[in-house]
Amino acid sequence: MRRPKIAAIAAFTVAVAGLVTAPAANAQPSPLAADGKVTLVRVEVTDAGQAERLAGTDLDIMTIRPGRAQLLLYGPSDERRLRTAGFVPTLLVADVAAANRRARAAEDAQAVRGERSGLPTGRVTYRTLSETNDELRRIAARYPDRVRRFKLPHKSLLGTDVYGLEISNRVHASGHKPSFLLTGMHHSREWPTVDLTMEFAWDMLKNDYRDRRVTSLLDRAKLVVVPIVNPDGYEMSRSLVQEQKRKNCRVEDGKVPTREQCADPANFAKGVDLNRNYGAFWGGPGAGFSTTTSNYRGAAPFSEPEIQNMRALLTSRQITVAISNHTPDARVLRAPSAPNEPTPAEEAAYDALGRKIAGHTGWQTGPWPEVYYDASGTTEEMAFYSSGTFAFTFENTPGHEGAYLFHPEYKYVVDQYLGTGIYKGSNVREAFLAAFEGAADRSLHSVIRGKAPAGRTLTITKPFTLDSSAVRNPDGTTGPALPVPTTVTSSMFHFPGGRFSWDVNPSLRPSQYESVLLPESWTLTCSAFGKVRKTVTVSVARGQTAEADLRGC
Repeated sequence: MRRPKIAAIAAFTVAVAGLVTAPAANAQPSPLAADGKVTLVRVEVTDAGQAERLAGTDLDIMTIRPGRAQLLLYGPSDERRLRTAGFVPTLLVADVAAANRRARAAEDAQAVRGERSGLPTGRVTYRTLSETNDELRRIAARYPDRVRRFKLPHKSLLGTDVYGLEISNRVHASGHKPSFLLTGMHHSREWPTVDLTMEFAWDMLKNDYRDRRVTSLLDRAKLVVVPIVNPDGYEMSRSLVQEQKRKNCRVEDGKVPTREQCADPANFAKGVDLNRNYGAFWGGPGAGFSTTTSNYRGAAPFSEPEIQNMRALLTSRQITVAISNHTPDARVLRAPSAPNEPTPAEEAAYDALGRKIAGHTGWQTGPWPEVYYDASGTTEEMAFYSSGTFAFTFENTPGHEGAYLFHPEYKYVVDQYLGTGIYKGSNVREAFLAAFEGAADRSLHSVIRGKAPAGRTLTITKPFTLDSSAVRNPDGTTGPALPVPTTVTSSMFHFPGGRFSWDVNPSLRPSQYESVLLPESWTLTCSAFGKVRKTVTVSVARGQTAEADLRGC
């Protein structure tokens, strides 16, 4: 379920206040939801009180916009719960699964006829898990000088490997470059996130040396893509075994499930919301503590191997800007993600980049609590509070004003990527490019430069402890925050030449408690033949360049 932020909804206009939101006492409403079917409905939400009441139903809310909300009903019991709460649903799609199957059949027929879209690959159908992994292999083989395929360190719960790509000119000598991280598929049913991520990777490679803007970016920075963070959930949803699955395949905390257990309809509501399982501020507002809530946080910070993978990625590369792709609510969200976080000390620069990116989509942008709802244990919190990464959640829109869906007709993915058709002027490609440019912009990160002998390995390291939120317990009590030990480290090989220049995140780290930067330093080591020869400390702020003398290493 998507819990709305009540403070944001309080600003809704009262122009729709005359709308009826509860049936008359003797009314006999016609049932909309049926057993065995998923039904999409709309309800009117005119003020913060109604939004609070709707959130309290714990139904599967997809979107909340001024005056109305859309949600999925999984049978008559959901509809009764909705009506009991005082809402009159309007039918949008009677059988979501049937509508999706019609769309998939039409798309498959397009592919058979050889039709092509305007996407870089010309695709007209959603990728499957196996197609995506095969494609990642083919991309790396086709562009060996510009692409490095990597496998993340942990298999998923069901034993699936997770892959990503590093894309840059002279990629194998790109350790000194800043990185833009683009990810898809935290949530199983949000299929467009895979295709938007993959198409951008192809786009950059096909337009390198053809488009000066793209070539300049790949010269100065790296694109890092992980199209499928949650492969098990995606396979369940994309293969239509559990089409509306949101979370991963965890059935019982601490136990590895079987595929059969994950596929069992009785376990549909179980699993961990992977975008609530990150360590920074884990367990706070907007993260459920029951295994069957749609935003269940997991048993502990980083309890899920899929998010252990993301921790390894975020702490081993100098990722200066990151986007985590989701659907379907047209927002560009940033930290703070929940009201127990401080206003960022560098909010002006962070917000300015968010507004520049969102300007290409026309979407609302800002902190989660102001423009969406509360969330704890998110990608943004982990990336920002560990490394100062300017990280964003993209709530891509696929769908249309009448009926938003997590994976609608594929034509909406095409239009959203290109800013054409129904999304004319809302161009995700341009937004991704703006984020990539932000990653390469030295005024938005830091630089360490200096002298060192050629043929040496340079490493920066910083250990520290993040905190979870004060942990909300099922009995209504609140426990202490949990320590989350963290180490950020990355290396580069210094090629021939007496000087080096390394684009890095600031050593000064955002505080989780105050609007200040913590005065931390990088430990910079110089190694030769596996042995550390020299160590210095370097303190560097955002937009600054620090000098380091490693001669004699």
